[in-house]
Amino acid sequence: MAMSVECECASFFDSLHQERRSHVLDQLNRELVLRNKVSMPDLLRNFPHLKGVPVFAVDGHHVEHAVHSPDDPKGEKVSANNLYLLCLHTGFMCNFGVVQGDGRHGHELPVFRGRLERQLSGYKARRGQHPPIFIGDPAFVDKVFWTRMAMTKVSARFITRTKANMKPIVYNSMAWDTTDPVNDGVEADEFVGIDGAMAMRRVRYRDPETGTRYEFLTSVDDFPPGLIALLYLARWRIEKVFDTTKNKLEETKGWAVGATAQDIRAHLVALTHNLLLLFRETLGREHGIKEEKVERKHAEQLREREEKAAASGRHVAPAQKLLPAVIQLTAQFVRAVRNGILGQVRLKDVLGSLRMAMFAYL
Repeated sequence: MAMSVECECASFFDSLHQERRSHVLDQLNRELVLRNKVSMPDLLRNFPHLKGVPVFAVDGHHVEHAVHSPDDPKGEKVSANNLYLLCLHTGFMCNFGVVQGDGRHGHELPVFRGRLERQLSGYKARRGQHPPIFIGDPAFVDKVFWTRMAMTKVSARFITRTKANMKPIVYNSMAWDTTDPVNDGVEADEFVGIDGAMAMRRVRYRDPETGTRYEFLTSVDDFPPGLIALLYLARWRIEKVFDTTKNKLEETKGWAVGATAQDIRAHLVALTHNLLLLFRETLGREHGIKEEKVERKHAEQLREREEKAAASGRHVAPAQKLLPAVIQLTAQFVRAVRNGILGQVRLKDVLGSLRMAMFAYL
């Protein structure tokens, strides 16, 4: 018996180093997204400018190093970090590459830049097809790269926040439609130049709810300025997904050393997230089972925000109300699915417990 267990463990860890398996998982996740994206509700459906425009949040996610991970030159362990993309239309996620691990430090921008250029090099845009938009934190600012992207035939665009040390030169200030609710809070819409790069767009925005001021830098020049601010707000959805994978799916540590093993783990994390999203949507569509407790909580939170803002003479931005709530995968839902799988229970027999888990906090 002991020999059998040892053989199974050995086979498991051996499989984590096979590049073919990593490639298969990557393709499997892509096929899952491609086949099912039309069945998911469009989370950006209330904004006509975004129809047919691919929009992704991009960010890295750190987990604890694997047990046998080597040290860096200073004798310290290095967390495992992978880059992920989250589609803001569907909520589906994919692994975009290894950033660091196994005693090697790395930066997210070079990984993103290299992977994106490889993908775009074999991509042919069709007539009327919109270039994708990527939304990341200020670490993704690369003036030369995004200038080149804007000048290529198959381009990609970005939205981020300005860095404190940026000293842009304002070339032109533009008017915007102040009657459009999406522009509520916009204070300036400008074309600026930074260190010899092409003119980029800077949107200065003040949140009507809190009064906090923000500055956004973007190569997107055909959207209302308020929509630029709103899309950056939607970027935080990827942080919520990372919170779910860490605290509810308990994916907190690397499985084995090596970039292939790290990629396989990240592919499986994304695949698990996507399958759970798809299953939950199927429950709602075919069985009328939805995360009612979370929907009620979100509505109550919105009322509380409006009351608090009104007491200070402020208001919640209308565009934020048009952004559909992203219903997180709750711990009760994850637990009910896990128990059903481990118990090998038929779907029809687990519907009752799923309905209870999604109706009220137990």
